[in-house]
Amino acid sequence: MKNLQCPKCRSNEIIRIPGEFQPPAMFSGAKPPSSFKSIHTTKYCCTICGYMEEWADDPKDLQDLLKKYGF
Repeated sequence: MKNLQCPKCRSNEIIRIPGEFQPPAMFSGAKPPSSFKSIHTTKYCCTICGYMEEWADDPKDLQDLLKKYGF
């Protein structure tokens, strides 16, 4: 959806929502692991069908995610 067209319904009614990806423990109020930093993300949401995608803003952060959660 980074091209601003919904892959589900083909609408161009897309909103961009800046944000952060954080470890799951942070959502429960627990202290985050010291080895993990939050990364900047952008969500794209179709205002017609509700389909949503989230993308890492910096490709370098993907390596950190792979080290933390990869196989």
